[in-house]
Amino acid sequence: MIFHERFAYLLKQAAQHSATAAELEELCELLKREEISPELLPDMPPVSYDAAHWDNIASGILAADKQNIIPIRAKRRWLWAAAGVALLVTAAGYFLFQPTTIRQPVIAVKPSPPQDIAPGGNRATLVLGDGSQLTLDSAANGTLSQQGNTQVVKLANGQLAYQTAGQSSIQTIFYNTIFTPRGGKYKVTLPDGSKVWLNAASSLRYPTAFTDTRSVELNGEAYFDIAPDASHPFIVSSGKTVVEVLGTTFNMMAYTDEANIRTTLLSGAVKVNGQKLKPGQCASISNGKLSIEEEVNTEAAVAWKNGYIQFEGNNIRSAMRQISRWYDVEVTYRGEVPSHFRGIIPSDVPVSEVLKMMEMTGEVTFEISGRTIIVSPGK
Repeated sequence: MIFHERFAYLLKQAAQHSATAAELEELCELLKREEISPELLPDMPPVSYDAAHWDNIASGILAADKQNIIPIRAKRRWLWAAAGVALLVTAAGYFLFQPTTIRQPVIAVKPSPPQDIAPGGNRATLVLGDGSQLTLDSAANGTLSQQGNTQVVKLANGQLAYQTAGQSSIQTIFYNTIFTPRGGKYKVTLPDGSKVWLNAASSLRYPTAFTDTRSVELNGEAYFDIAPDASHPFIVSSGKTVVEVLGTTFNMMAYTDEANIRTTLLSGAVKVNGQKLKPGQCASISNGKLSIEEEVNTEAAVAWKNGYIQFEGNNIRSAMRQISRWYDVEVTYRGEVPSHFRGIIPSDVPVSEVLKMMEMTGEVTFEISGRTIIVSPGK
């Protein structure tokens, strides 16, 4: 039991990029042993690949990564899967393919393409109450605008904040809208102290000061950390979806090109169209119908905020929509890719690195042409 707990701990350390060199060596040694049980890897789907499959993956990672990675050898087939996971963890973040069909893929690791696309960054445009626009990523730190009794300030850390000279002195309320482009995200602190992280291709409309109500309008995706105020509930609306909040943290995804509007609660309590959520639940609305998902992966819902691209059984088109928004690229398809993907990849790397990790599954190949990614089935 102690041995199994140690193995699970080491694998978790590796997956979270917090393992020391000694812990990685210990993990590699443990992977060779017979008494490890497959139950220790609950997130790993059954695989039918043999040792040569994982050798190919290891070779591709070693060729692509600059770090020194410890080669792993194991005896049983499921242990080869564990070994492959450990290699992927040390190379560029855990990435695991979850197949919908069982077949032997052929791994073809391509060299980096001659053209590449950089990841997104902190980019946004602020539209003030008078209609004027400010490009936030290039604006100097300090006061950007005075709207009534409220100052719009760009802080030293690049974030946007509002400073009001007391509720009693509020005379005129203006409405601002912050837009993030494809390939951009931004953090804003609202007049009540609530913090909002906007994902790429999103917008938030809000007043420069809150009075009787705290209401904002969202398009796209945002993570909210709401300042508690029992007498003034916080309301987020997106079309016909209304989220009522007291003091909590939650993620809301309401992109127009996604099938569902999803609200994932991390802490506190919210109501989505009148239906109360508990932490760990997700309200999904499709065609006006609301359903509650229990015990969802909340870390996956906010991976974008924490600097990762995470797939939770996404099909190729869903996965590529995430990549398209963050890297500001167009995507075209040559044939169908029926597979689903599960894994996590840092979002601060060039797009070729993300695509390379996906190609290592053998289920899909990519070409980059200008700012277009061409997706084809694996060979």
